[in-house]
Amino acid sequence: MASTFVLKTLLVTVCVLGVSSELSVNDTKMISEIINKLNNFPHTFLQGFKDANVSPDCLKAIEVYGNGISNTEEWAWKMLDAMAKLQSGIMDGNLFNLGAYDECQSIRDVVVYSENQDPNDAESMTVINGKYCLGMGQFSDQLSITWSMCGPDACSADDLNKVMALAKLPIGFKEAYCHDPSMDPEITGGDIAFIVCSGIILGIMVISSVYDVYLRYFDKKTIHPLLLAFSVVTNGEKLFATTEPGTNTGQLECLSGIRSFSMMWVLIGHQFSNMTMVAVTDMFNILSFFTDNWTMYIRGATVAVDSFFLMGGIVMIYVYLKSTKDKQTFNIFFYYLHRYLRLTPALAAVLVVHVTVLKHFGSGPYWFIMNGYAYDSCKKYWYSVLLYIQNYVNPTETCIAQSWYLQVDTQLFLLSPLVLFPIKRWPRFTLAAVVVAALASISTGFAVSWVHKLVDINSITLDNADTGDFMKMYYSATYTRASPWLIGIIVGYYIYKIKIVQKGEFKMSRMLNIFMWIGSLSVLATCVYVDKSQDEYDRLAMSSYIAFVRPAWAIALSWVIFACVTGYGGPVNAFLSARVFQVLARLTYTMYLTHFTVLLVLVTSIKQPRVFSNAQAMYEFWAIFALVFAISVVWTLAFESPIMIIEKHMFGGGSSKKPVGDKATSKPIGVTENINIGTPSNNENSNVESGLHHRLSGRASNQNGIDNAGYITEKPN
Repeated sequence: MASTFVLKTLLVTVCVLGVSSELSVNDTKMISEIINKLNNFPHTFLQGFKDANVSPDCLKAIEVYGNGISNTEEWAWKMLDAMAKLQSGIMDGNLFNLGAYDECQSIRDVVVYSENQDPNDAESMTVINGKYCLGMGQFSDQLSITWSMCGPDACSADDLNKVMALAKLPIGFKEAYCHDPSMDPEITGGDIAFIVCSGIILGIMVISSVYDVYLRYFDKKTIHPLLLAFSVVTNGEKLFATTEPGTNTGQLECLSGIRSFSMMWVLIGHQFSNMTMVAVTDMFNILSFFTDNWTMYIRGATVAVDSFFLMGGIVMIYVYLKSTKDKQTFNIFFYYLHRYLRLTPALAAVLVVHVTVLKHFGSGPYWFIMNGYAYDSCKKYWYSVLLYIQNYVNPTETCIAQSWYLQVDTQLFLLSPLVLFPIKRWPRFTLAAVVVAALASISTGFAVSWVHKLVDINSITLDNADTGDFMKMYYSATYTRASPWLIGIIVGYYIYKIKIVQKGEFKMSRMLNIFMWIGSLSVLATCVYVDKSQDEYDRLAMSSYIAFVRPAWAIALSWVIFACVTGYGGPVNAFLSARVFQVLARLTYTMYLTHFTVLLVLVTSIKQPRVFSNAQAMYEFWAIFALVFAISVVWTLAFESPIMIIEKHMFGGGSSKKPVGDKATSKPIGVTENINIGTPSNNENSNVESGLHHRLSGRASNQNGIDNAGYITEKPN
């Protein structure tokens, strides 16, 4: 239920965002009453437990607690000190009081005896542990507050709710949002197995690397190439190798830059949104921040995934047509197997982390979000992760939420032979069918949005907006997200015709080029900066926006790619093709797989409300970017590069010739929270652009490869 709770938490934030920084008279009156009640609560709550008909065990523990306060016992005063008190700035949006989580959890196994002090009498002994509970109160349709309690572990959430009801405070507690020392995660057999397996993999990498260094130092050849499959030295060289742009005319070099910026866009979008998912001190100011014109790029980051769908379609058809022109045969079994082997090991490694050791990575008032996201859903639906069917099997309980993109892209990949088989023989008919399919996908998106009255996830100012149906029925559904991929097929076909068939011969007038660039950039800016806010639901406007914004983005970006690869990109192509992006592009898949988990670990581990600011978010973005980059390097060297080499020798017979796409791997991604990315890995040749590769035949070949996420491999040096 993790991803569902994350979404609901964001929706609670949305409700608060509906509050203007200018409070009405009624809002001011309501808040003044809340302040008065919360101010008095710490002085009266002990009596409230006695009057609220709580459970006998809770009542007994409360009496011991009260005596401890009267006798100035340290544990009792720590418990009182740890509970939430009235905070400053409520009328400015400081609606979260998290108390002192660690102080509450430090109260462990306190043994208290009654007055007879008989250690042998079990009835006279009470064992007290601090229990921390997080509660949420909805005071109006637009105003909610978060409050924490620290009390004896004998008191349940129901007991706390009775006390709150007696105090006429509409703050509710749930047992799932409580924590006491007995709930601390234990080391399980799965944790031990993960640690052992990680140690084995690390050991293999060390041994392979040492062997590699030995061969280099003494100028010897390896006994077998597989002995170097896990070498950090060799794989690291390939990972960080770059080539001069323009040296390979068969490569779509600008895709590296687009891919890299799309990954960064996904990361910064998730970073900003996650900052509002938990406690902040200035909630009333967040609405104006996210509706400010210059920050609309954050809310518009969801189209980044459509860039990857577009590149996936372009690369797939380009590689296929180029390989068949070079007389390669198409083996559909290896076509599917190659993709699965390239995508799954890194994803499976993230899955294993989620169901084993991740629960030990943090703690805090919001850590229950991580427990659900990282453990419960993954333990229950691990099979749908590995089969890439979560978007239909468990769309509301997604494990590794951003992996929805992998599922949609894989499902489109499974359907791709319906285009690949006929396009060589009947190109016009096939392209016409692709156009019809794209229009059908757009129409379906409009129809689904209209019938179910969907609300786009970016429309944050609609009061009580529930975007859960939007995520399930539109955002992660293959039939509504296919249009950018189908548009990519059309664009990729004409790129192939110009670059390969016509040998790059393509002429366009200067005025037409300028006009197309202006039009393309204008559409891209409109897709991002169009005002998505609605104070009242407009069914036609919302359905139209949902249905058309993503294909419009894909069409506009198609021109950027087309112009760059046909020689009309100018400085834009020079920038997107820069060598620095070649390295980052190879890491985008593992960055995409790991970044959201890193963000959630950091966010759900906070112990106190944070000040939300653009400067702080940007500072954290670059720090998190560096951390995710480092993790992705390790993930790539451990779970991508070795698998590529092993797969090559399993199905390529160890030949020096390589099947299409064998030189790099890329994967599609997806976020969330909504966002998607693709990543490449390196193979035996150092010059690789990354991406998901397609093996077009069971036999090896020396042709260039391009991955399904929009990456092309370079020829061997």
